Amino acid sequence: MNACMNCKNELAADHRFCPRCGAPVSKDLEQYMLARGAMEGRMEGGPVQPAIASLEKAYKMGLRDAHVLCGLGILYYRLGDIALATKYLEEAIALKPTFPEAHYDLALTYYRGGQIHKTIATMQRCLELSPDYAAAHYWIGIANYHLGRQQKAIESFLRVVELNPESKAANYHLGVNFASLGQYDKAIAHFKLVVENCPDDEAAFYHLGMAYYESNKIPEAIAIFKHCGKLDAGDRRAAQMLEMLTDVPGV
Repeated sequence: MNACMNCKNELAADHRFCPRCGAPVSKDLEQYMLARGAMEGRMEGGPVQPAIASLEKAYKMGLRDAHVLCGLGILYYRLGDIALATKYLEEAIALKPTFPEAHYDLALTYYRGGQIHKTIATMQRCLELSPDYAAAHYWIGIANYHLGRQQKAIESFLRVVELNPESKAANYHLGVNFASLGQYDKAIAHFKLVVENCPDDEAAFYHLGMAYYESNKIPEAIAIFKHCGKLDAGDRRAAQMLEMLTDVPGV
């Protein structure tokens, strides 16, 4: 016969929980139940702090599971504690190096911490493990743009569009990067895809207007800046561009 660790009640060999107090009969099972409850609460949108407390307790009891550690890292990421998020996600990868989700989440944590080169390297490792991970291509593009590597950013965003042609974010950033290289016709094409699918996207309309202006397509630019004013009467950037293009000084 076994005895309950909590109330000392005698237990049959096949009992997993004490019938008197409900406690798990073993330390390993208690760790598992703490972790499972915390992860279920997180997935259901429950409070972050209680989930962290349960996972930390299981961790201190000796639980070492890559998925649990990844979940703990994600929770600390949600709280903005980048140092602890990094710690647990790196531990998850050490336990399970072929875990693409952990590499992806760690890369985001590196990005939040300003470690841009590590972001790119870790996202690339995620893609080695899961080549069609479109979100990893997206963040490699963002990181390269952050470093001023527009052409590399474009390559990543084009890969996102190959995997998801209607991606608003990827087409928007393609427009921004092409415009920064002075390739305004390509920028216009991508901004048009964004505004056609998101007719209330003020930023995309403004950038589309600027691309028309920079490519000397003034009537098109004027029409877009007028539309910007309809979307947001307080948009001073568009109003100033419209005033510059339409206010002809007297002779």
